[in-house]
Amino acid sequence: MGKKIKKIFFNGEEYPPETFRLGMMLCMVGGFMDAYTFVTRGKVLANAQTGNVVYLAINLQRGDFGKAFNYFMPILVFTFGILFTEFIRVKFEKHRIFRWQQIVIFYQVIIMFFISFIPPNHLNMLVNVIISFIAALQYQGFKKIHGVNGATTMCTGNLRSSMEFLSQFIMTRDKKSFYNFLVYIGLISFFAIGATLCAVLVHFFKNYALLFCCVLQFIVFLVMFKQKI
Repeated sequence: MGKKIKKIFFNGEEYPPETFRLGMMLCMVGGFMDAYTFVTRGKVLANAQTGNVVYLAINLQRGDFGKAFNYFMPILVFTFGILFTEFIRVKFEKHRIFRWQQIVIFYQVIIMFFISFIPPNHLNMLVNVIISFIAALQYQGFKKIHGVNGATTMCTGNLRSSMEFLSQFIMTRDKKSFYNFLVYIGLISFFAIGATLCAVLVHFFKNYALLFCCVLQFIVFLVMFKQKI
């Protein structure tokens, strides 16, 4: 039983706990980025574009085009980030030393390091669109972690998948389905932990709290030299 607990099962294959920890770190980054822009940059959700679309529509209906523009730009730049990530994938997919996702992480760390020195309430629009760009890089670069679809920065898909696997377990008593359910719940939990940690660190360190994400992503960069994704 102990050995089974140390294994995570997906689609009939066994995945090492280290790979699951990689997913948890990425989820923490996603939650941290969303909380950071919401708390310090005018309540814009740089990671969850669904919320920005809702805020955009509400402000357009109210005729507040200035606020609507603040939500439109992160959405637009997020789409550019997806396109840029695909360019990186095509160019570096067969790189002999680095995985192309590591190139994506490298860009994220460098960009995030510099914007962490921009004080709150200064250049909020610029910071929001840059973090939206970074969020797009991560979302597109890690659509799957060792076969786990959508298990990085977006909670909606993870929540749906968790309930799907739970229903399979209830109906079939298949242990693999239950393990999958626990994995998705774990990823959602670490997204929330990342957001909570951001709120705490921002309280003490203001904009410099973003440096924590740089450290976390650099660890992900190093882990990918050894772990499959």
